[in-house]
Amino acid sequence: MASEITIRTGPRPGDLGTVLAMHGRFYAREHCFDERFEAHVASGLAAFAAALGEARDEPGADPGRLWIAERDGEVVGTVGLTDEGAGTAQLRWFLVSPEVRGAGVGRQLIGALLDHAREREFKQVRLWTVGQLEAAAHLYLDAGFRCVERKPVRQWGQQLDELEYRLDLV
Repeated sequence: MASEITIRTGPRPGDLGTVLAMHGRFYAREHCFDERFEAHVASGLAAFAAALGEARDEPGADPGRLWIAERDGEVVGTVGLTDEGAGTAQLRWFLVSPEVRGAGVGRQLIGALLDHAREREFKQVRLWTVGQLEAAAHLYLDAGFRCVERKPVRQWGQQLDELEYRLDLV
């Protein structure tokens, strides 16, 4: 019998480190990204953690949210949303473990994120990714995002196509 996958909001203590470790291991193994990619993810997560801490001191402040998919207590997927100001949110840290791909986890994570973005009345959600992540791109397009920019870059030890996607919510 297959174990149930649940999605919860976070972060809880340790979640940000788990997100970082998952991204570092997966992108090194699957796409040969070097340590600069892990530093890039760590920088974004550190800023998110700092903003969460500051928000505790400001009633009503909400710098963003993290969703965690778990199976048997193990994190098998993540996605985050950060408030970028002026009614714009950014989808970040989207990753689904290869062993649960195809089970709808990615679609559930993106759905939870977009539901929250609409509740918060964001006007737009943006994300940046690379062209090699075709399965994720398929999910973004199905959710209504459109690719608005593609440019070749040398990044994280690889020649990549950097893509920007946007979804207008109003």
